[in-house]
Amino acid sequence: MVIQNANRRGILAMAEKELKHRLAAILSADVAGYSRLMAEDEVSTVRTLSAWRDKISRIVDDNEGRVVDFVGDNMLAEFHSALDAVDGAMEIQQTLAHLNADLTENRQMNFRIGINLGDVLVDEDLIYGDGVNIAARLEGLAEPGGLCISEFVYTQVHNKRELVFVDMGPQALKNIPDPVRVYRVDARGDETAPPAAAQEAAPPPHNVLPLPDKPSLAVLPFVNLSADPKQDYFSDGLTMDIMTALVRIPGLFLISEISMFSYKSRTPSIDDLSANLGVSHVLDGGVRKAGNRVRITARLIETFSGRQIWADRYDRKIDDIFAVQDEITEKIVAAMDIQLVTGEVGRSIRDAIRNPEALESYYRGWEALFGSTKEDIRAAQQMFEETIRLEPEASFGYAMAAWAHWWAVAQGLTENVSVTLEQAADLAGRAMDLDDFTGLSHLVMAEIDLFNRQHDKALAAAEKAVIARPSCDLSFVAKANILTYLGRAAEAIDLAKFAIRLAPVSPPFFQVVLAAAYYGSGQYAEAIAAATEAVKADRNNLAAFLILAGANIELNRPEASQKAAAEVRRITPDFSLEKYAATQPYKDPAKLQQIIRTLQNAGLN
Repeated sequence: MVIQNANRRGILAMAEKELKHRLAAILSADVAGYSRLMAEDEVSTVRTLSAWRDKISRIVDDNEGRVVDFVGDNMLAEFHSALDAVDGAMEIQQTLAHLNADLTENRQMNFRIGINLGDVLVDEDLIYGDGVNIAARLEGLAEPGGLCISEFVYTQVHNKRELVFVDMGPQALKNIPDPVRVYRVDARGDETAPPAAAQEAAPPPHNVLPLPDKPSLAVLPFVNLSADPKQDYFSDGLTMDIMTALVRIPGLFLISEISMFSYKSRTPSIDDLSANLGVSHVLDGGVRKAGNRVRITARLIETFSGRQIWADRYDRKIDDIFAVQDEITEKIVAAMDIQLVTGEVGRSIRDAIRNPEALESYYRGWEALFGSTKEDIRAAQQMFEETIRLEPEASFGYAMAAWAHWWAVAQGLTENVSVTLEQAADLAGRAMDLDDFTGLSHLVMAEIDLFNRQHDKALAAAEKAVIARPSCDLSFVAKANILTYLGRAAEAIDLAKFAIRLAPVSPPFFQVVLAAAYYGSGQYAEAIAAATEAVKADRNNLAAFLILAGANIELNRPEASQKAAAEVRRITPDFSLEKYAATQPYKDPAKLQQIIRTLQNAGLN
């Protein structure tokens, strides 16, 4: 038992230290048959355990406990009371039972849990002693999916919860001098309703999207197989590398990274991915990084049959990671028999960033860019600026830094808009001078040109971005947004729909762009439907509520319109139509005035 060995070593190492004692309820848990699960499918096992670790930790926290350690499949937690510990354990088992129901029997992951009430030795955040060791031995007596408690715990909880307690009698526990009376705990009655945690974790309903008329691929975030969770950025970065190389292949329908990273904390089945994303293939893999070496495993699965049609493993020194990414991409392309544009597949991030330190900065920049705070965006800018410093002749660092600066403006996370826009434009221009192959620099310039009311330049830049990134959802949604402001909303609808199809789990902004296109073309019912989808994902989406206010007035639904207007005032108490109009870069002033009059009729001023 890993935790117990650590306990013994820790006690010996701290023999000379002054330790504190306290009484605590200790919960020890591990996965039954974990070695078999890992041997059969390491990537899926770690992916499932990582997703469940988050849910288990949240349950512990909700029940007034704390996770002391969670290494591999071994968890140690402490609670202030035995009752809290038992409540937490029962919720964990009930939640995992419902999650297991979605897995095939041979892939189900059942925890055994033991709880003891006893004295522990405390050293900062760690706990040691026989109180901990007894909990671990009780865990070993529990059945998969079961719970065993000591007599001390039983005396505290048996008359306070409607549970079944089965007396297993005194048990001789390894390295524990005296026998311990043990009780098996079972739930009473028919526990059919899933707990809240299981309901939250349930996958979205199947949309059963049709397959595109060309090979289609979803890349699941590669799993960090290392013991150190701080290495997540490396596996995430590799995933982004692969997707960046694939997104520019004209013959491939690729689900966007925005959608796929939403699966990082979930355990989707191949059927789920096929139905919800509408793809013919799924790429899955894992990264084990240790010292200066890395092992990457990858496999390509056909969603229709669940058949693994290609798999490979790469053992490399860390400075060979460039070659590894290219090999993986080439194998996937070969497996799917995609006809490539000459030379395109060879030009990847590997060609742009050859310095390992620069690549690491790029990874960290991507990780920060997914954040939502001013600090996150600033960290992303700094990481991409470091990439530029280390690789000054590579276009990619400049393109990513330009996007990070533009994103700060788009999200309202900069105090000086004009300076930030100037920095974004300068960086995008330098990326273009270096023959930027990503299309991101054109996308940034499209957004800046639109912001500055240079409509024709914005559209031209967006079209260049679409050509450079034919599977990029952001390029299509940006072009759709620009067309709406140019008064060509009807043309924008299909582009916005295609962007959403590339990103089935898309940001609310995508639905807002579609809603605005519907609104601009006079399709108000459809605009309401799209804006409602955006609001479901973001209750503070100002643009969506403005569309709902205006569209409902156009359909003579004053009550619904006033309700949306009230939400606008809730989100922005000092909202004014004058300030709003100043932010809307419509090419035709008459179109903007019509929108403002409609919003006035909704009760906004």
